[in-house]
Amino acid sequence: MQFYKTALFIRKELSNWMLREFGTTRNKKSVRQVIKDITPEDQKTIDDIFIKYGRSTNKEYQGEYPEWFMDHEKETILRILQELMENIVRANTLYVSKGNQLEYEQRRLYQDKAIGCCYVLYSELQYIKSLFATDLNRYVVILESIEKEVDLLKGWRQSDNKNKG
Repeated sequence: MQFYKTALFIRKELSNWMLREFGTTRNKKSVRQVIKDITPEDQKTIDDIFIKYGRSTNKEYQGEYPEWFMDHEKETILRILQELMENIVRANTLYVSKGNQLEYEQRRLYQDKAIGCCYVLYSELQYIKSLFATDLNRYVVILESIEKEVDLLKGWRQSDNKNKG
């Protein structure tokens, strides 16, 4: 069941990565965090500007990319991860025995869908990497885990061929 553990690892790592806006920002920052020695006069000027435009005087700045875009990418990845896990669980609930062609075909379909999810996820992460300046170390670990997952799922699928009757 290493394929299940690896899928969970990928889901956890990607969730943590998305919580940090794909590694593009750690947290929203206030003016005081960005400019340590800001004068009280400049701080008041910034406060006045934020108030004028109906924004919080906590002076929180967004990252480089619009929030709607980040949210869309996160939802896309979460959907793929959820679909990956669902297909693995569904395939694993089917017992393949000799001569049971219907369950063999259903299980194989779920396994194929899980493998497809890995390729879609890999492609989506490549797209995100092309846009964001992100932590390559974490990114490489995730991509390697996805490649490992594909190999594990293909091995699982191949082992079912022995039970096909």
